[in-house]
Formats: sequence, C-alpha cells, structure tokens
Amino acid sequence: MIIPFLIRALLEEESVVISGFGLFSVKHLTSQIREDIIYPPQNIIEFEFLKEIEDFSFVSKLSQWKQLRIDEAQSEISEWVNLIETGLEHNKSVFFDDFGTFSKDAYGKIVFQGMLVAQLNIENEGLEPVILPQTNEDNRNNTDKRVIDKRIVLHNKHKKRDRYLFVSIISTAILILCLLFLKNDLCEFYHKIFLNDKPAVTHNDFPIEDEFINDETLPDEILPDETLKEEKKETTQPISLSTYKELYLPYQKGNYYIIAGSFTKEESALLHIKQKKLDKLNAKLIVHPDSPRIRVCIGVFDNEEEAIKNAAQLNKNYWVLK
Repeated sequence: MIIPFLIRALLEEESVVISGFGLFSVKHLTSQIREDIIYPPQNIIEFEFLKEIEDFSFVSKLSQWKQLRIDEAQSEISEWVNLIETGLEHNKSVFFDDFGTFSKDAYGKIVFQGMLVAQLNIENEGLEPVILPQTNEDNRNNTDKRVIDKRIVLHNKHKKRDRYLFVSIISTAILILCLLFLKNDLCEFYHKIFLNDKPAVTHNDFPIEDEFINDETLPDEILPDETLKEEKKETTQPISLSTYKELYLPYQKGNYYIIAGSFTKEESALLHIKQKKLDKLNAKLIVHPDSPRIRVCIGVFDNEEEAIKNAAQLNKNYWVLK
C-alpha cells in the first residue's frame, strides 16, 4: 500500500508530487474557537488535482524504502492512481482508512477530504476540543438591575460552578499532557522500583511518539578497543552488520533486530547515532514494512532469546524488533 509511505514522505517534506495525478501537502491549522468550542491545533493533508504535473522525487524515495527498482516503484504508484480513478468512475467516492476520501466535484475534478492522521499530529496528541462555559445573556443583563437577594445568590452559585468546571477541564488537560510528556520516565521508574530492571522484551507494536534511549547507564566515551573485544566475546552477533555497505538495512522476516532508538525522521536517527557513537557498533537504519518509523539497529540475530539477552547486556533500554 502506497499510503504509509506517502505519509512518511509528508513527514519529511510536507509536500509530495504524484506525477500525472496531483500534489499532496500538509496544512498547519492553529487552535480555533467555533460555536463556543476551542479546537486544538491540527495538521491536515490537502490535495490539489494537477493532471499535468511531473516529479519523480517520491518514486525515488519509494524505491529506496521498499528496496525496489525505479520502474517497479513507479508501477506501484500508477496502480494506486488507477485504482482511485477507476473507482470514481463507478462510485461517488473512494475511501481509505486513516487517510481520507477521494470524490469528484460538479466539474469532474478530483477532490480530497483528509482525515486526522496520527503520525502528522504527534505534537498535538492528547489535545481534545474544550467546550466553553455557557453564559446566559439575560442573566448578564440582569446583573445591572436590582433583583431579589435569592436570585443574586443563585446566579453567583452558577457562576462559581461554571468557573470550577472550566478550571477542572483545563487542569485535566494539562495533567494529561504532563503524563504523556513524562510517560517514558514514569515507565523507567516503574521498572526500576517494581520490576528490578528486568531484561529487554520483544516489541511487536509500533508506538506513535518518538522512542529514544535515555542512556544514563552508558558512559559518554566509547569503551577502549580491548574492552570492546571482551564484550564481543560475551555477546555474539551471528549476522554481522559490517557486511552491509548501505545506510538502510533491509528487513527480513524471521530475524530479530536490536533497536537503540526509533524516530520519525532520518535526520533524527542519524543524529542519535552520532551523539551515542553507535557507528562503532556498525549501526544501521531499518524500516519495518508495517510502520514508517525509522529504527536504529545495532545487532541482528536469528534467535529471539539470544537477541533479547544481548540487548539487555548492551543497555537495559534497548529492545528487540521481530
């Protein structure tokens, strides 16, 4: 499916051209107030139908990510475009899960209604629309008039209740944001206190937020060559990463990969390798076919138990991708 790779390209470039079809781009919407509701900021996908446009940047990226020839990558994109155009000839719209709906306007031009894509809204995760407290216009006007004391007291109670409700909603939203921001530290604290730093486990799911190794247990300096030699004796790697000359390591089902970090952008992954000096371990980048995340791989095994054991010996925060 082309859509995961299209979203991945939008994360890097914010605009992608599909030759002979049109231009996809990311539009940033600031927070808005509509009908007494505060809507949080959002990133949405827009599409402009341009039949004559040509650009092969996305074809090149798809070829690299899926390890395909250029003509094979172009063929997959063309099949996806043909699927949309053929579907619109027999139906009013063509819908794709977690992406959006294609349809035609009154002039026969293809238009697109995008959905809220989670990968493009990582920084806005957890933000929900907030309903403003309702204000009765009649009560507001009557506050300037002389009224019975009981009505004044009742009005004040409602006003205090509305203020309390508003403050509670804002406080809850802030608390949720704090918990999301600190969830990695809380998980690490939980493992230290209650699980006694158990070894790394195998991850089958793909988190939305950037994973990074909070490497407090490793020194900033790379160990001397003699120490590295001793460690290599203890942690054997049946499949050597040094044999791969390319930056990206092709994913093969049945292998188990030790992961030292997961990122949405290639630049972030390369910076992590440089900062943690993982190039000494022949670190490579790997992309699972079911997720656009870019992982930093420092070891490959054909045995899951051996991979988990080696990951725990290297760093308790490293995990295993299978």
